[in-house]
Amino acid sequence: MTAQQAMIEEVFSAGAEEFHSWSPLLWDRVGQATVDVSAPAVGERVFDACSGAGASALPAARAVGPGGLVDAVDLSGALVALGERRARQEGLANLRFHQHDVTAWAAPDVGYDLVQCALGVFFFPDMDGDTAKLAGLLRPGGRLAVTVWEKGALGGWGQAFKGAVETEREWPGSSQSDQLARIDTADALAAWLESLGLSDPRVVRRDLAVPLTGATAWDLAVGSGTRALLNGLAPDAVERVRAHFTAALEADAVTDLDVRILTGTAVT
Repeated sequence: MTAQQAMIEEVFSAGAEEFHSWSPLLWDRVGQATVDVSAPAVGERVFDACSGAGASALPAARAVGPGGLVDAVDLSGALVALGERRARQEGLANLRFHQHDVTAWAAPDVGYDLVQCALGVFFFPDMDGDTAKLAGLLRPGGRLAVTVWEKGALGGWGQAFKGAVETEREWPGSSQSDQLARIDTADALAAWLESLGLSDPRVVRRDLAVPLTGATAWDLAVGSGTRALLNGLAPDAVERVRAHFTAALEADAVTDLDVRILTGTAVT
């Protein structure tokens, strides 16, 4: 595991409770939207990369049925534990969760029919090379499905959080933001999938209406990758960021999260 991956594991495990509070509001809806496009069929073998608490793995397991199989993999042990609990509650014996580096996962001998990754590829150390590894898990003719934020998504929430953080520290650049910026339009995502050696790329755009309050907005900030921007701040500084953030949302009348996603599919 690289230092970047270790940081991601730490951040998402520390914010697992807040992350999961957003499951019904956002993550599960993004996961279902991903599966609506990736279209796992009865009996198929699915690899769900960067699975989190099971947002896309759970609907995939329902779709493939008892004769199919879903391997759901994430770096965060806390999120994997949540996913396992959810699978048990639904009685989904065909869904297996694993704490593992998805870029080092070995495919079964026959390969997977579908590999899907919702809001995860831009966290990879090497987005191109590591996503190509995911495609390498597929059988001939298998499908890769990738969901990303569309350019400008989360704008009001993101701008308020950035301004709040900058009251305490300089806003750092990030490789995740740089990588996402390469694939955050439909044309760019389709071209990128082709550049990985895949064929027949198709992209579906979705808007999701998600109401926002000051409390839920803060839970999203500390329950997602943006939590890393608070690391190293003293508790009173974090509280000042929270207060500035929620005040900015109120002042700008940001009452909805601007959720726009792109799901691209392609074939090996």
